[in-house]
Amino acid sequence: MLSIYVELLLTIQNLYFDNFPFRYKLPIEYCQNKGSEIRLSSVKQRYDKIVSLFPVLLFAVATCQFIIVMYLRFHELHSPLGDVKMWGWILMATISFSVLVFYTLWMLVYRRDAIFMLNEILRYEEELRKDWDLTKHPNVKATHLEKACLNLFQRLVWTSYLFTPIGAAVTTYARIDSPLPVIELVFKTFPQSKKLLKFISFNSEDFLSFYVFSFRVLGVSIFLYEAFRVFSFCLGLTILVGKAVVSYLMSVSSLTDKYEPNIILRGFKLHLKIYKVLNIIFQSLEGIIKPTTSLGIVAAAVAISGSSFVVIRLHAVNKVYFTGFWGLISFCGIILTEITMDTLGDFNTKSIKLLRRFRKIEILVKMSGLRKKLYFKQLRVLKPISIPAGLGPARFSRITQKVKTTILMYIFEVTVNLLIAFK
Repeated sequence: MLSIYVELLLTIQNLYFDNFPFRYKLPIEYCQNKGSEIRLSSVKQRYDKIVSLFPVLLFAVATCQFIIVMYLRFHELHSPLGDVKMWGWILMATISFSVLVFYTLWMLVYRRDAIFMLNEILRYEEELRKDWDLTKHPNVKATHLEKACLNLFQRLVWTSYLFTPIGAAVTTYARIDSPLPVIELVFKTFPQSKKLLKFISFNSEDFLSFYVFSFRVLGVSIFLYEAFRVFSFCLGLTILVGKAVVSYLMSVSSLTDKYEPNIILRGFKLHLKIYKVLNIIFQSLEGIIKPTTSLGIVAAAVAISGSSFVVIRLHAVNKVYFTGFWGLISFCGIILTEITMDTLGDFNTKSIKLLRRFRKIEILVKMSGLRKKLYFKQLRVLKPISIPAGLGPARFSRITQKVKTTILMYIFEVTVNLLIAFK
């Protein structure tokens, strides 16, 4: 596997798992085997079932809180779409809900299946790649753009880890944090709660303000740390497994060339069986892949279009550092969406080319009638691999290079229409 992807994932593992500010881990983590290859493993910790529910509770509460504060803010403004706070809360609500769904499906409900199946992909890819006779064939390589972006993201991971508390404090000081409207609503609805807190604060307004401010900073910090941890884990895992699948398909293609004489003379079908394993893995995970793919596309569209709108249309009413923050979100969103969609779209392209290679004219012409009949019988059940998007039993589409381009154009059109509609 490409070392640059592994290095980025190990940086995330080191900061957000091994040296996380809070004393608990996610249910799944990265680890390295004896051959220094990366794998997934289930985390064993005290009170595992209870602790693993904390992120679910956190993101569920955060999502509800963002919806409440947007509802309260909406009725106070003449033009809600011209308010930076509204856009920030829309983005955070989308991220919070997406992370909640991803975490619940991949790390709780289907944790064992996901670990086993994804590790099988990584194991097969490693074994195929390390075959001595395949080393002469070109393997999957990162483009210069991917290398530059991944190096940038590695520094971004470090920056996010170190400066999250500072960012939380700045956000709270600027009064754009979501806990503030909720706290004000509670104090207004239940005046006795404020009197009780003031009594605990030695009847001092300054102490009360300090305690409330500290509580808000702590809440924002916990949310940002946990959201970035789950988000980076899921996105990094998607790209890692995607590159592994592309490498897997290219290695099987080389395997076909290697065993071509045995395929012709003895009806050798190992290359078909190895490809069939990959098909079975994706079919078994289709139930959780469909909703997460659909939600990921929606989240990417909201993040890119919303942040671009704030940077271009609302920069005059925004702070300089917040404009830079929104610009960074827009830039990273575009690059990450492009890398992820390009990787997923490659599945279909590479698998179609591989199936055509299985039907090479040289193989079929030289093969005897009975062997050719049996060979074709196995080929008929092999289908191209593509990532499905859908919800429940419904399947909306499959991610191919053509669909990938359509999705990126859709995100671009949404952004442009948003800028034109609200001048």
